Amino acid sequence: MNHNKRIIINVCFIVICVLFTNIGAMARDRLFELESGKMRMTISINGGRIVSLKYNGTEFLTQASEHENFGSTLWTAPQSNWGWPPYAVLDSMEYKAVRQGNILKMTSNPDPKSGFQFEKTWQPVGENSILINYSIRNISDQSKSVGAWEVTRVACGGLAFFPDGGAGEVPASKLKPDFRQKGINWLSVNKQPIPQHLKLYSTASEGWLAYAIHGMLFIKQFPDTKPEEYSPHQGEVEIYINKDKSYTELENHGAYQTLKPGETLNYQEVWHLEPIPEKWKANIGNEKLVGKVRKIVKSGKKF
Repeated sequence: MNHNKRIIINVCFIVICVLFTNIGAMARDRLFELESGKMRMTISINGGRIVSLKYNGTEFLTQASEHENFGSTLWTAPQSNWGWPPYAVLDSMEYKAVRQGNILKMTSNPDPKSGFQFEKTWQPVGENSILINYSIRNISDQSKSVGAWEVTRVACGGLAFFPDGGAGEVPASKLKPDFRQKGINWLSVNKQPIPQHLKLYSTASEGWLAYAIHGMLFIKQFPDTKPEEYSPHQGEVEIYINKDKSYTELENHGAYQTLKPGETLNYQEVWHLEPIPEKWKANIGNEKLVGKVRKIVKSGKKF
């Protein structure tokens, strides 16, 4: 066999190995995509986790290659009921997926450890917006109290802001807003490492949490809740900053409810991803940003 033939055979063998490796990886982590305008969301069958959110090709969520905590997921609240790590059946194990037209539904296996089963659906609505519905079903034989808690990991270096909800009982926060003006809390998340992890617990109002970064405006729109509806030891909006600044978490909570055996709670929200006009500066106190968010939320799904 001459030298050129050996090269061709070796190259073909490498290509076949790479193909089989990629096929195996896809089988282990099947991905589903949804598009709305220039917004593209990718969901993994593993945990029903949102693993990518892009606008015109620019990634917005923290990736698995950056940190073991990545993408966006649903947890049960309060955390005091389970500590750490999250329930694997609900957070990372394989879900059953069904796609009908532009609606994607994923369902976890029943989790006897938590006593719950999750169902998640996603559907593009409008332009650059996706409607999400989370369902938590009590599969146990006893009444259980629970709240929906969405945790979304994004890159540090952006600006988070949301309407303050006034006085209410929430845990003490090591992380404080940088500024509060006209009822809006502003928090700049730089990229400089810090000595310890920090978290903000807050009341909220109007039903939205926004994050500006890379010339983009990400908005999580959800039902507004009152302090008396919060899960124990939680807030309506929470922001967590990893000490290495490898990611930050944008978190929102639904109302804490008691479910009888077989009962289900639903928590619905809309994700919006829009470009910020080039002439605008994404800085603390920018009322144009607040106005843009309110306009988008007003035109979005009503809860």
